[in-house]
Amino acid sequence: MMGAIIQPGGGAKPAPWHPILVLLALLALPVMVFWRPGFFYIIDDWTALIQMAELPFGQYLLAPDGEQWFPFFHLLYYGLVKVAGEQYSILVLINCLGTGVNAFLLYSFCRRHWEPGLALTLSLLYAVSAAHHAITWNAFYFGYLLSLGFFLGALLITDRYLHAPSGGKLWGLGVCAALSILSHNYPLLGLMALPLYILIIGERVSWRAFWAVAGVIGLVCVLFVLGYFRFAGLNAAASRNFQVFAGLPGPAYFLHLLFGALVSPFLYLFWGHFHFPIPAYIAGVALLTACLAAIWFWGERADKRLALWALSVNFLPFFLVSLTRYQRSVNQAFVARYDIFTLIGALLIVGTAWRLLAARMPSRRFAQALGGVILTVMVAGQLLSLPIWSAQYREMSRLARKCYVELNRGTLVSQPLTTEEYGKFCPDAHPSITPGQARAIRRLLAGVPENP
Repeated sequence: MMGAIIQPGGGAKPAPWHPILVLLALLALPVMVFWRPGFFYIIDDWTALIQMAELPFGQYLLAPDGEQWFPFFHLLYYGLVKVAGEQYSILVLINCLGTGVNAFLLYSFCRRHWEPGLALTLSLLYAVSAAHHAITWNAFYFGYLLSLGFFLGALLITDRYLHAPSGGKLWGLGVCAALSILSHNYPLLGLMALPLYILIIGERVSWRAFWAVAGVIGLVCVLFVLGYFRFAGLNAAASRNFQVFAGLPGPAYFLHLLFGALVSPFLYLFWGHFHFPIPAYIAGVALLTACLAAIWFWGERADKRLALWALSVNFLPFFLVSLTRYQRSVNQAFVARYDIFTLIGALLIVGTAWRLLAARMPSRRFAQALGGVILTVMVAGQLLSLPIWSAQYREMSRLARKCYVELNRGTLVSQPLTTEEYGKFCPDAHPSITPGQARAIRRLLAGVPENP
């Protein structure tokens, strides 16, 4: 399909598919690839469940989670957990559908710049990326999906505002931007990419439009910061990186920034597990280098502008993410949950470079063949690596369910959890679940009365 979207000799553009059909396809694909009926609450899920079970609702709503403060996500997640209860598969299904919605929003944005075939190809590739395991199989990470969805909504509104400014679009932009960072704080600095879109993408810079969008985003960020320091505070900001305010970041920070924003998403295009095999490193770095070279040497002004903006989308959030994570390990830069954001910038760069390359190929058939080979390699890497994660999540789910059941028993059991098994379920980086907390969570999920 990728080769079919460019006809080097010219010709009519293919008619776009009906948006409803595209949406249905993009909703169905993540469900078919990622939905698992046997999973159960694990790790970060329990952090929120403890807060739900132990805190009054209002206090839970405004409580920070580590360095994050996302009351809108807390509100929606509370409702989802109350509805789903112990039926964790419902939450996994919702995350799969959310992934499909975001893929459709990506398709809608790509259609503003490219032919429908290329837009759909990149969106389908995004929808099947094995990096989504980190989101779909952790109910708690629904906040990432919400945040990305509202960011993409704000981006689509920004594009419309660029061509037809109106006060209503500014209001919509502000609401989407606010809900994005109140769902998860990852895109806080990434919101700056919205006024940069006005500045970089437009044929002629409309300073009035730029300052209007910049003013809305600035107001949203100021209000968020005020709320953050009122309800979370500096202690929350330093909770995962105790020396974040101790001095200026060093080389490790910039290495984390470079790997997370630029290298990691290109590796995830070829493999879905962060223990990347050597071929994935070679293919990812080679693709990144080739794409940037093609855009630099062959790209028109519009191509270079779009690629520059795509880089800003990836780098801006990581300026803050790397600041709070770089002292832990450079491996944190390759955490898959960040790549549901950075894959978008990477795919925009790949799409831009592909259009330039396809137009220079000797024939359309050759372009189709080369595009098919590249896509086959990418999709094969996603599907081959997914079972690795699936096996790990099934084991973590088994231990989590066992721990959940055993800690809720009122009497001694013949086969209590071993220290090793309990450690897998409650690692040092997360709160340990006490029997009292487990009973409170059980009442929250299933309405089971407390044992006498």
